[in-house]
Amino acid sequence: MIEIRGLTPRELHQKFEVEARAHRNILMQRGVGLAAEWRDFGRFLMDLGPRPSPDHRLVLLNRFERTFGPGRAQWLNDEEEAQHIVAFDRQMQAKAAEQQRILEEAAALRARRGQTPQSSYGQWTSLGGQTVSYTDVAKRLNLPPSALAKVLAAGRSPDELVKRAASADEVINEKADWLPPDPERRKTFLQAFRMWHLQVQPSFSRAATPAFLFLYSALQMMRESRDQLISESLWQPLGDRATRARDAHPAWNRYCDFMSRAQVALLEIPIYASYSLLSDLDALHDRVVAAERRFRLPAAPAAKQGAKAA
Repeated sequence: MIEIRGLTPRELHQKFEVEARAHRNILMQRGVGLAAEWRDFGRFLMDLGPRPSPDHRLVLLNRFERTFGPGRAQWLNDEEEAQHIVAFDRQMQAKAAEQQRILEEAAALRARRGQTPQSSYGQWTSLGGQTVSYTDVAKRLNLPPSALAKVLAAGRSPDELVKRAASADEVINEKADWLPPDPERRKTFLQAFRMWHLQVQPSFSRAATPAFLFLYSALQMMRESRDQLISESLWQPLGDRATRARDAHPAWNRYCDFMSRAQVALLEIPIYASYSLLSDLDALHDRVVAAERRFRLPAAPAAKQGAKAA
């Protein structure tokens, strides 16, 4: 560890001129950010240490990230950076399947909570002026009967659901990069999306995309993983031992799993493009949660709105 105690800011910048210049360049660059902790040059220097050699430069460890901060950047030379990129890509690919499994399990759990007894699936309803069974409607919508029962319980007619199912298909891109490559897992997620989309108000049908629903689930998972690491003092590890403990922690693996996919999904929603998944995670999560609630809840009638205003 370097010793900087007793040095004035000017002396510190003079003694570590190269590192100070790198710090200043980040502050001045457009399109990148600097975490609040690293705005102080002394903290920046203590976390990173001096540049090992003239061949080293400061590199973001997550190539999808644009914010420099503790645990996010490191001094690397060309060979080390190339090795890191290969290892990073392999890690993301290896964890992608597990990431999607967690999301699908969460979606399945939500679906099971809305199940009704099997006997109710034989009830009859009207669709397009004809009498059909609930099971036939479920097949028409490409949904399990349990999912259909939940949305019908919300007071929506089968004819309305068929129209909404068509609008869901319009926003689905089955070749999206963040979707799992496994066909069955992709089918499961899109089925969960169709069920959720049936609950969305028509005015928001174009904005309520699969990428949005994925972010809605992924951001919560990332926050929970981050908070668990913070509680165990592993979110910003100090030293190699703590770093190894963090890298082996299941919460860190979950966080990295969702980070790679969420960054790609985020690019599909321009209004969120300015958010950093690291420095703005909480703000983005709150905004997405508020939007999801607004998508599903009907607008208040004009008379009630006027009464509230009065």
